[in-house]
Amino acid sequence: MTGYLEDRNRGQSVLTRLDHLVILVQDLDRATEDYERLGFRVIPGGEHADGLTRNALVPFGDGTYLELVAFIDPEDDQDNVWGWREFLPHEGLIDYCAASDGLPEDVRRLRDLGFEVDGPHEGGRRLPDGRKILWRSASFAQGERVLPFMIEDLTPRETRVPTGPDTSHPNGATGIRRLEIAASDAQEATKNLAALAAVEPEHLKLGACELFPVDMCTEQGPGPVAVELSTAPSENIGALDRSLAHGVRFTLSPEADS
Repeated sequence: MTGYLEDRNRGQSVLTRLDHLVILVQDLDRATEDYERLGFRVIPGGEHADGLTRNALVPFGDGTYLELVAFIDPEDDQDNVWGWREFLPHEGLIDYCAASDGLPEDVRRLRDLGFEVDGPHEGGRRLPDGRKILWRSASFAQGERVLPFMIEDLTPRETRVPTGPDTSHPNGATGIRRLEIAASDAQEATKNLAALAAVEPEHLKLGACELFPVDMCTEQGPGPVAVELSTAPSENIGALDRSLAHGVRFTLSPEADS
């Protein structure tokens, strides 16, 4: 599976694959238990290299995942490279990430398209078994979470993102189908996201995930606000308990029959 699609205007590739969604929680152990109660299989992630946060993952069969992340010391003023501390003490869906197979080149191409991009910056995480995983990331200067940050693996992706049996969930979830994104100007957000993904605005997707910008009507501010997950037709469907999801609006919808 590639992380690129041809830029229809320049004959160059741009980012087009969703990597993961970021869900900020205050107590990672409690959030892990709550997501397991919702029917997800939650895999311990580890501590980030900056020593500020630790995480757990909910991986899906489509290659995407949910990242449950918590600051180790909520009282510390130091922030991480993505600026997530600004959301505390609130919990919920705060960010999303696109994958790259060549981030320095993608950053150059995105700047050529007129985007202001910060990075790449190198980062990493130590797994519970002691192994280190490495990546580099970059983010858009404009957009206020309306546009995704980006990641390129420097170690094998399967080391960072669990696969196989870890992607099988009791609630039947198989992947991220649709992401609703609040924006101060939904039309402008649609235009920018379409340029990023090199698609027509009426077919706005990042890989297999549909992106749906809406005019902002939330106290949280611009950024991702709701998630539709795919599930097998025979599995449970409908909205999940938002309190157990730590503020995230999840809906399970059946996959289309093939």
